[in-house]
Amino acid sequence: MRKTHIKLLLLTLVPVIIFSCVKEADDNLDRVEKFYPYNPEAIAQVKFVHAYTPLTLGGSPALSTTTAGFRITMDGIKINGAGTASASTNTLMYGGVFPATTAYAFVSPGSSNFKFIMNRVSGGAFAPVAGDEYLSTTVALTAGKKYSMFIADPYTTGHLVEDNYIVPERNLYGVRFINLCADPATRFDVVSARMGIKLFSNIGYKEMTDYTHYGTTPTDTIYLRTAGTNTVVSQINGFTPGSQRVYTFYARGKTGVTGRTPSITFYTNR
Repeated sequence: MRKTHIKLLLLTLVPVIIFSCVKEADDNLDRVEKFYPYNPEAIAQVKFVHAYTPLTLGGSPALSTTTAGFRITMDGIKINGAGTASASTNTLMYGGVFPATTAYAFVSPGSSNFKFIMNRVSGGAFAPVAGDEYLSTTVALTAGKKYSMFIADPYTTGHLVEDNYIVPERNLYGVRFINLCADPATRFDVVSARMGIKLFSNIGYKEMTDYTHYGTTPTDTIYLRTAGTNTVVSQINGFTPGSQRVYTFYARGKTGVTGRTPSITFYTNR
């Protein structure tokens, strides 16, 4: 009797096992794997940063910071979310970063041409005119690497740097500094008010530091000072570094030019 009971139980389980192995017609996981493969070693990753304080865009100073932004293309294909609802919809504006989160844009490695074009909209369509292509730059990207591409002053070419950070240990954060103020004669120190130390010293135009790790702190104030002095040029209030996060501080603007006072800000790499 016991043997017969076991045989009946096994026969009952067979259909369940077979059913569980049948592939569903609408297998969303398979669809994601097929069309959206994630293989960091086979792709390049880029973050775009608008660090240029423009006075004129599309022939109008007013468009430079508030009304219109950039449509980013790679080899003629749009890669940011610029739309046609308005000239500013989902575009890269002054002080903006794309992608806006800690994510990067996934792009094909190799040599590619990137363009930043004012997102001029006419009649509900993208309609650029002569002079709207603000920057065109061709760069070679390596698979498996991360980069930041800046619109910097002068804007004749994109300023590309590699984001070769190491993930910090717990209770530490990583940070570097890039000076994109277009005044070769001016050098800066970056100072933490809470820690009372210089994070970076004597950094000149288009110079970039390595990533350095510091202990996380409560809310900090970060000062941009003229190198070797106590003269505060700009500051970041309320900077609260997170454990194992990675940041890039950068200076922008131009010393002595009206409307382009140098300032410091940051974005998050991780």
